[in-house]
Amino acid sequence: MSISTNPWIARLRPASSGRYRLICFAHAGGGAATFRGFAQDLPEDVDLCVVRLPGRESRLRELPVRKMGELVGLLEEALDELLDVPYGLFGYCSGALTAFELARRLRDGGNRPPTALFACACPSPALVLRGSGVHELSRPDLAEHLDALGIIPDTILNTPGLFDMFEPSVRADYEVYETDEYVAAAPLDLPVSVFGATEDPSTTVPTLLDWRGETSKDFSLRLFPGDHGFFEKDRRVITDAVAAELRGAAARTPGAGR
Repeated sequence: MSISTNPWIARLRPASSGRYRLICFAHAGGGAATFRGFAQDLPEDVDLCVVRLPGRESRLRELPVRKMGELVGLLEEALDELLDVPYGLFGYCSGALTAFELARRLRDGGNRPPTALFACACPSPALVLRGSGVHELSRPDLAEHLDALGIIPDTILNTPGLFDMFEPSVRADYEVYETDEYVAAAPLDLPVSVFGATEDPSTTVPTLLDWRGETSKDFSLRLFPGDHGFFEKDRRVITDAVAAELRGAAARTPGAGR
């Protein structure tokens, strides 16, 4: 299956332009549209691919995946064709936990590991609030929770027909996030870069700093003023940092350019 026909992949930049690749994972309920701005801001040598999970966008009629173990197993197979150049995994919100678990899965399975991991607006894997039960909230409470985060358009939250289509995927993604069982293991042998905001209700500075324990290589934390919406407001700063760190990590990784 070619990349262009792989239902798991939304390619937002032509394949021929990339010496490096950034594979992105959206927030709960999100899809390729979450990273449309990245396609404008990333430099031409970074090939941008976004993971499109079942139950949204062009895969709306498919049943969403509800368990992390099943999800990363499917992703390991589906994304194999993307691992031919130095690549980074970027996760936003709950997508950061999926990116982390996939990085572990690829390492343990003997696949070409990522060159770098980027986590945005997500507590460290050990400190995720697994008992928060967002995926089990009543519909009004779920809508209120999403509204407080400020990343879901009001038109979706306030339009019954649109919310009907959106609700199954967002509940499934939260179930993946909240029921994932963290297992202590050897740190990843790659740099981890974390982005967070000072007033984000989903994280605190200590939960962001705790990512440091998940890498044996370089760790960085960038804090921005504001809330969960900093991801869009400060997008250009984030993409500049990601591109620079992906290139730098590839240059320091033996065999990364093969």
